[in-house]
Amino acid sequence: MNNLIDSISARIEVSSISEALPLYQALAGVDEAPILEFPGLRLAVVGPFLVIEGDAETLKKLHREATLHVNDLEAAVNSFVKEGGSVIDGPTEAAGGVRTIVADRDGNVFECFYRPAD
Repeated sequence: MNNLIDSISARIEVSSISEALPLYQALAGVDEAPILEFPGLRLAVVGPFLVIEGDAETLKKLHREATLHVNDLEAAVNSFVKEGGSVIDGPTEAAGGVRTIVADRDGNVFECFYRPAD
């Protein structure tokens, strides 16, 4: 059996990235935390954490259990579907790669993200 997941990023919704960053930087042991700005949304990449700040409506649309960084997007998505899950959105181009939003049979929502090799 092949390992489809390279890593997992916990998605943490916060009211203020600037106030939350020190904790997640300490937990991850990193000094740098790039912040990406989108309409109604700010996202910081802090080691294994995706720290997300935004208005309630935007966060509701983006809520996920985790981001799964996969080495084979199609196979990972097919694994969810084969076991009773479903595709919610995608695949779509995203910053730095391609993503598909899936749900497992219990309704837990995940982002499967594939970053092509450089």
